[in-house]
Amino acid sequence: MLNKKHIAILVFGILVISGVAFSGCVEPDEEESKAILRMGFSWPTEIDPAIGTDESSSTAYTNFYDPLVFPTQTGVEPWIAEDWTISEDGTEYTFDLRDDVTFHSGNEMTAEDVMFSMERLTTIGQGFAFLFDEHVDIENSTVVDDYTVKFVLEEPRGVFLSTLTRLYIVDKEDVLNHADEDADLVYEPWGHDLGKSYLLENSAGTGPYEVYDADVTDHFYGEKNEDYWGPMADNAPDEFRMLALGDPTTERSMFGEESLEVTSEWLEYGTVTEIADDHDGKTGAYFSGGAFYGQMHTQKEPLDCVHVRKAIAYSFNYTEQIEEIFPSSRLPNGIIPSVLPGATELDMPRRNITKAEEELQKSKYYPDIVENPSDYKIEISWTAQVPATEKVALMLAGNLDDIGLEGESNKYQWGALIDAMSNKEDSPHVTMVWVTAQFPEAGGLLQARYHSDTADSWEQNEWLENDTIDGMIEDALAEPNKEDRFALYEQLQKDLLEMSPSLFLHSQFSRHAYQDYVTWPHAEDPEEHAIPTIGYNKNVRMIEVLPPDER
Repeated sequence: MLNKKHIAILVFGILVISGVAFSGCVEPDEEESKAILRMGFSWPTEIDPAIGTDESSSTAYTNFYDPLVFPTQTGVEPWIAEDWTISEDGTEYTFDLRDDVTFHSGNEMTAEDVMFSMERLTTIGQGFAFLFDEHVDIENSTVVDDYTVKFVLEEPRGVFLSTLTRLYIVDKEDVLNHADEDADLVYEPWGHDLGKSYLLENSAGTGPYEVYDADVTDHFYGEKNEDYWGPMADNAPDEFRMLALGDPTTERSMFGEESLEVTSEWLEYGTVTEIADDHDGKTGAYFSGGAFYGQMHTQKEPLDCVHVRKAIAYSFNYTEQIEEIFPSSRLPNGIIPSVLPGATELDMPRRNITKAEEELQKSKYYPDIVENPSDYKIEISWTAQVPATEKVALMLAGNLDDIGLEGESNKYQWGALIDAMSNKEDSPHVTMVWVTAQFPEAGGLLQARYHSDTADSWEQNEWLENDTIDGMIEDALAEPNKEDRFALYEQLQKDLLEMSPSLFLHSQFSRHAYQDYVTWPHAEDPEEHAIPTIGYNKNVRMIEVLPPDER
């Protein structure tokens, strides 16, 4: 699970604020004539599609690379793969590839590159490798011809197509030409680092933007690929710049100077509104396929009792949390956000003190837990990099006091919280964490949140470790028939709600301020355009930015 810990640190990281984020190698007079889209992100960010999984890294992949298939609101659509066939037993997928795609290097993209991309990802074993490394039989998968590739699976896997939204195609020749045989980590049988050092600050993709200036501590600049094969908006920006930001004062100043077009993900609601209002900007929000969870440690007293967990669930003021802290988000109507295919609408807990007290009375810790609450103090963790989570932790502590329990709000740096959550004894009672689907289906979130394989990762502080739930998840992911798979998801969600391992706080809507000369379909009309997969709503080729002389 070291890879998961490494990946997790990328989710929020340490925010690096730097004045050079909006400097660069472009001459001022040349820059003044360009349409540039500058976005703020939490940092660090990986641009190597075999390394990261967080929001900023996923955004980089979406813009510098192309996936084999592209996510939609309801599933996937052809992309690099134009068409595919699936064997009757569901273990062989044969893909017909486009023959008009070139890499940023000028090299033609072929089936060799697609196969290499899968081999590289699973060999490195980081990032999205967990979606493939135990399922794809690399040895028996084959390059059929220049534009046909066949992947063989170890067993049927109904979600395989959806997971291929995370197979980003890299330029085999370019990567191998820049492979380092003397790197600290050399992969066998390759005998080199598979281009990891090179892709730290360079792109080797076919995407709509190509990295031309990089500082891993501060920024990545990409210029438009004029030969891009796919659709692109008429006024797609000439450049896309990812900046290490997150400080409200810095972002407010840059926005006012028009050196920032889109604010970063984790600014508080009021700050985003103020920035837009003060500088004649716009605000927009889109669903991301994620949810905010209060992850309850089911193996730690007193949360090892389901009745205590249910009491806490009934004590929390969900409506107040939305109204006062996260106005752009929505009350949950299930344990999985409704925008994800396969999500089930359920009768979710709402604040009800009478029910909370009734559940406490059923607990094995009653009445001592209310007579001596300090003996059962419940630690509620929150992340320093996201100040709004402190407000939720304090709200929950106050709600616990309403039913005679004692809660304690504790601040963690994100990296320290990851370390604590990797150990069953050190994990807090409750952690406040957003988790987002890595592929566009309910199973992607169910697996990340409740399978034993993720028990010691940031995605699951619940420590559920339940063999029955594991089997149900695996059976659902393997089921090739969508209707049958969704039926399995439904039963899973009902059983998990009855177990009450989590506080299902809200379905996430990501909210940003952006300049009035920017048109962003995903944020302006999310019902029509937003995609419930992390990273894909910042698809810059579909965002329009007026050039300076037309504003």
